[in-house]
Amino acid sequence: MSAELILRSKELFARVFQEPANVIVCAPGRVNLIGEHTDYNEGFAMPFCIGKYTVIAARRRTGATCRITSAGVPGAISTFPGDSSLSPGPEGDWTNYVRGVVFGMLPMLPGGSCAFDAAVVSDVPLGSGLSSSASLEVATATLLESIYRLGADPKGKALVRQKAE
Repeated sequence: MSAELILRSKELFARVFQEPANVIVCAPGRVNLIGEHTDYNEGFAMPFCIGKYTVIAARRRTGATCRITSAGVPGAISTFPGDSSLSPGPEGDWTNYVRGVVFGMLPMLPGGSCAFDAAVVSDVPLGSGLSSSASLEVATATLLESIYRLGADPKGKALVRQKAE
Protein backbone atom coordinates (compact mmCIF):
# COMPACT_ATOMS: atom_id res chain seq x y z
CA MET A 1 0.00 0.00 0.00
CA SER A 2 1.17 3.47 -0.80
CA ALA A 3 2.41 5.65 2.04
CA GLU A 4 1.10 8.57 0.00
CA LEU A 5 -2.48 7.21 0.16
CA ILE A 6 -2.22 6.78 3.92
CA LEU A 7 -0.93 10.33 4.32
CA ARG A 8 -3.64 11.74 2.05
CA SER A 9 -6.39 9.91 3.96
CA LYS A 10 -5.07 11.15 7.31
CA GLU A 11 -4.81 14.72 6.02
CA LEU A 12 -8.31 14.61 4.54
CA PHE A 13 -9.72 13.25 7.79
CA ALA A 14 -8.02 15.94 9.90
CA ARG A 15 -9.10 18.73 7.53
CA VAL A 16 -12.75 17.63 7.40
CA PHE A 17 -13.33 16.39 10.96
CA GLN A 18 -10.90 18.73 12.78
CA GLU A 19 -9.16 15.93 14.71
CA PRO A 20 -6.74 13.11 13.87
CA ALA A 21 -7.89 9.68 12.74
CA ASN A 22 -6.91 6.82 15.01
CA VAL A 23 -7.60 3.92 12.64
CA ILE A 24 -6.29 3.32 9.11
CA VAL A 25 -7.54 0.40 7.03
CA CYS A 26 -7.17 -0.53 3.39
CA ALA A 27 -8.25 -3.02 0.76
CA PRO A 28 -6.83 -3.69 -2.69
CA GLY A 29 -8.50 -3.47 -6.04
CA ARG A 30 -8.68 -6.74 -7.95
CA VAL A 31 -9.03 -8.33 -11.33
CA ASN A 32 -10.98 -11.49 -12.02
CA LEU A 33 -8.92 -13.94 -14.03
CA ILE A 34 -12.15 -15.87 -14.63
CA GLY A 35 -15.73 -15.29 -13.56
CA GLU A 36 -16.24 -11.61 -14.29
CA HIS A 37 -19.62 -10.48 -12.87
CA THR A 38 -20.41 -13.91 -11.45
CA ASP A 39 -19.19 -13.39 -7.88
CA TYR A 40 -22.27 -11.40 -6.82
CA ASN A 41 -24.58 -13.87 -8.59
CA GLU A 42 -23.36 -16.82 -6.49
CA GLY A 43 -21.04 -17.99 -9.24
CA PHE A 44 -17.36 -18.78 -9.06
CA ALA A 45 -14.61 -16.27 -9.67
CA MET A 46 -10.83 -16.37 -9.55
CA PRO A 47 -9.68 -12.89 -8.54
CA PHE A 48 -6.22 -11.59 -7.80
CA CYS A 49 -5.18 -8.39 -6.06
CA ILE A 50 -3.55 -5.50 -7.84
CA GLY A 51 -1.29 -2.75 -6.53
CA LYS A 52 -4.09 -0.16 -6.23
CA TYR A 53 -5.87 0.47 -2.92
CA THR A 54 -8.73 2.10 -1.09
CA VAL A 55 -7.59 3.57 2.24
CA ILE A 56 -9.94 4.72 4.99
CA ALA A 57 -8.78 6.93 7.86
CA ALA A 58 -11.36 6.89 10.64
CA ARG A 59 -12.35 7.42 14.23
CA ARG A 60 -15.13 5.77 16.20
CA ARG A 61 -17.85 8.11 17.49
CA THR A 62 -20.47 7.79 20.17
CA GLY A 63 -24.10 7.41 19.17
CA ALA A 64 -25.35 5.92 15.92
CA THR A 65 -24.37 8.39 13.20
CA CYS A 66 -21.84 7.71 10.47
CA ARG A 67 -20.13 10.56 8.63
CA ILE A 68 -17.97 9.91 5.58
CA THR A 69 -16.09 11.98 3.06
CA SER A 70 -14.04 11.10 0.01
CA ALA A 71 -11.19 12.72 -1.85
CA GLY A 72 -13.16 11.79 -4.98
CA VAL A 73 -16.05 14.08 -3.96
CA PRO A 74 -14.28 17.17 -2.59
CA GLY A 75 -16.08 19.11 0.11
CA ALA A 76 -18.93 16.64 0.56
CA ILE A 77 -19.71 14.92 3.86
CA SER A 78 -22.37 12.23 3.78
CA THR A 79 -24.19 11.42 7.00
CA PHE A 80 -26.36 8.38 7.61
CA PRO A 81 -27.66 6.40 10.60
CA GLY A 82 -25.60 3.47 11.79
CA ASP A 83 -28.55 1.52 13.14
CA SER A 84 -31.65 -0.34 11.93
CA SER A 85 -33.12 2.90 10.51
CA LEU A 86 -30.36 2.89 7.85
CA SER A 87 -31.67 2.98 4.29
CA PRO A 88 -30.02 3.39 0.89
CA GLY A 89 -29.05 6.83 -0.30
CA PRO A 90 -30.03 8.18 -3.70
CA GLU A 91 -29.45 5.87 -6.66
CA GLY A 92 -25.86 6.09 -7.81
CA ASP A 93 -24.63 7.52 -4.49
CA TRP A 94 -21.17 6.07 -3.78
CA THR A 95 -21.97 5.82 -0.06
CA ASN A 96 -24.50 3.08 -0.80
CA TYR A 97 -21.56 0.65 -0.88
CA VAL A 98 -20.58 1.76 2.62
CA ARG A 99 -24.20 1.78 3.81
CA GLY A 100 -24.71 -1.76 2.49
CA VAL A 101 -21.74 -3.08 4.44
CA VAL A 102 -22.79 -1.22 7.60
CA PHE A 103 -26.33 -2.61 7.27
CA GLY A 104 -25.03 -6.15 6.72
CA MET A 105 -22.78 -5.97 9.76
CA LEU A 106 -25.29 -4.42 12.19
CA PRO A 107 -26.19 -7.81 13.73
CA MET A 108 -22.50 -8.35 14.59
CA LEU A 109 -22.02 -4.94 16.20
CA PRO A 110 -22.50 -4.17 19.90
CA GLY A 111 -26.07 -3.01 20.42
CA GLY A 112 -26.74 -3.46 16.70
CA SER A 113 -25.41 -0.02 15.82
CA CYS A 114 -22.25 1.85 14.92
CA ALA A 115 -20.93 5.38 14.60
CA PHE A 116 -17.79 6.65 12.92
CA ASP A 117 -16.19 9.47 10.98
CA ALA A 118 -14.26 8.31 7.92
CA ALA A 119 -12.22 9.75 5.05
CA VAL A 120 -11.73 7.67 1.90
CA VAL A 121 -8.85 7.98 -0.53
CA SER A 122 -8.35 5.53 -3.39
CA ASP A 123 -6.19 5.03 -6.42
CA VAL A 124 -8.37 2.19 -7.74
CA PRO A 125 -9.79 3.63 -10.99
CA LEU A 126 -13.59 3.85 -10.99
CA GLY A 127 -15.48 1.93 -13.66
CA SER A 128 -12.40 0.20 -15.01
CA GLY A 129 -13.14 -3.40 -14.04
CA LEU A 130 -10.71 -3.28 -11.10
CA SER A 131 -13.43 -3.68 -8.45
CA SER A 132 -13.30 -0.24 -6.91
CA SER A 133 -16.66 -0.87 -5.22
CA ALA A 134 -15.48 -4.18 -3.77
CA SER A 135 -12.32 -2.48 -2.51
CA LEU A 136 -14.42 0.17 -0.74
CA GLU A 137 -16.71 -2.50 0.72
CA VAL A 138 -13.88 -4.66 2.05
CA ALA A 139 -12.15 -1.61 3.52
CA THR A 140 -15.44 -0.63 5.22
CA ALA A 141 -15.91 -4.12 6.68
CA THR A 142 -12.30 -4.07 7.88
CA LEU A 143 -12.92 -0.67 9.47
CA LEU A 144 -15.91 -1.95 11.42
CA GLU A 145 -13.97 -5.06 12.48
CA SER A 146 -11.16 -2.83 13.70
CA ILE A 147 -13.07 -0.14 15.60
CA TYR A 148 -15.48 -2.63 17.18
CA ARG A 149 -12.86 -5.33 17.77
CA LEU A 150 -14.81 -7.97 15.91
CA GLY A 151 -13.15 -11.27 15.15
CA ALA A 152 -11.97 -11.40 11.56
CA ASP A 153 -14.19 -13.73 9.55
CA PRO A 154 -13.06 -13.69 5.91
CA LYS A 155 -16.03 -15.73 4.68
CA GLY A 156 -18.52 -13.59 6.62
CA LYS A 157 -16.88 -10.43 5.30
CA ALA A 158 -17.12 -11.74 1.75
CA LEU A 159 -20.83 -12.57 2.16
CA VAL A 160 -21.64 -9.15 3.64
CA ARG A 161 -19.74 -7.47 0.82
CA GLN A 162 -21.51 -9.63 -1.77
CA LYS A 163 -24.92 -8.60 -0.44
CA ALA A 164 -23.90 -4.94 -0.32
CA GLU A 165 -22.96 -4.99 -4.00
